[in-house]
Amino acid sequence: MANFEKFTRGDYGLFAHCERKKDENGQYITFGNQRIDPTRTHLNYNMCPDGGEQRERLEARLSDPNVKCMNRADVVVYGSWCVTLPTHAPMEDENGNIIYEEKEVHHRDGTVTTETAPKLKEITYTDEQIKQFFELSYKFLSERYGEQNVISAYVHMDETTPHMHFLFIPIVDDKKWNEKHPDKEPRVKVCAKELMNMTEMNVFHRVLQEYMDQHSQKGLFPVLNGTTIGGNRTIAELKAKSALEEALDATKHAEEIKEAANQSVIDANEQVRQVQSEIVNIQEAKLIAEEDTKKWLEELEKKELPVMKELKDGLTDLGADKDDYDSITGFAKALEHPVKSSTGKVFVEIPNPEKTLPVLKKVMRKLTSVIEKTKDIARKIAGHAEQTRVSIRAKLAEAQEEARRQNEERKPVQKRNDISR
Repeated sequence: MANFEKFTRGDYGLFAHCERKKDENGQYITFGNQRIDPTRTHLNYNMCPDGGEQRERLEARLSDPNVKCMNRADVVVYGSWCVTLPTHAPMEDENGNIIYEEKEVHHRDGTVTTETAPKLKEITYTDEQIKQFFELSYKFLSERYGEQNVISAYVHMDETTPHMHFLFIPIVDDKKWNEKHPDKEPRVKVCAKELMNMTEMNVFHRVLQEYMDQHSQKGLFPVLNGTTIGGNRTIAELKAKSALEEALDATKHAEEIKEAANQSVIDANEQVRQVQSEIVNIQEAKLIAEEDTKKWLEELEKKELPVMKELKDGLTDLGADKDDYDSITGFAKALEHPVKSSTGKVFVEIPNPEKTLPVLKKVMRKLTSVIEKTKDIARKIAGHAEQTRVSIRAKLAEAQEEARRQNEERKPVQKRNDISR
């Protein structure tokens, strides 16, 4: 289908969009709400044989002495046909007859009616067929409005649907002036109102379809496929319809987000309940571990305490008499004041060595035995502590698994919406 739009002098926004110029932020300038795919922009091309700056072509044509253009701000100096590659074709029954259906039509005055239109099916084209469609479209338009009046004909392959912006100056014969000056070279004038009148708008799609069928396989490019029912709609009207569809889609999306948010609150509350349950489980496991440790220490004390009490044994139990206490005490003091020989060796005087040395040997053996026993007790305590930690972890894991199972049993079965966009 094709859509027409008019522009006054100084309205060059469409020029920038056609040429894919970028703004100060490095983004492509769009003419409305287009979605541009930068990875396909290199596929765009201009079918106008004499390329160059669009504004220069416009000004050059308007400055021609034989072209009259009113010097007013509201004068339409160029128009644009946006010709879109057909994406749908009428469906036919087994006898080759077109199948029709009821369809809503949105009119320019805002009214909505229901009319009969062909039922459509989706169609696709090869790269060569796409190129052929736009070549035929350009030939038809340039022949109809004059190739000398063409500003540009950019084919955009980087938007949702391939299309061509055919920009041209609406020029007609200046009949009154030519009748008054038959002796002079005929003059033309810029007049969109006269060229793009109601008759032109009503017959445009029909004659474009006839041209396509004459110059290609008949029916290959179904311009008249029912999408233009209700008359030619401007780009602004199509954008309004697209905006309405996007608004409805956004509303639906918002409902999905709301539903997901409500479910998130439910899930969060369940997680709080589960955490509270896990805290109770941890406290219970801690109490059990403390009780087990207390009992174990009591049993350890009963077994090992007699050995540790050997450190409190008096010297009498080690084979020393009360008379030998002075000798042992003297030896202890001698340890604090060793004697150094001329050769550098250190000596300690042992009072009454015959009695003192045997007692000292017994003390050292006892001390060594107690130290080893103390190390053994420390190893047992460390081992029991590790067993307690492992036991607590196992009990917690078991409690968490039980809580998860109960949570799954309580949770209602429902389908979660995927709201990722």
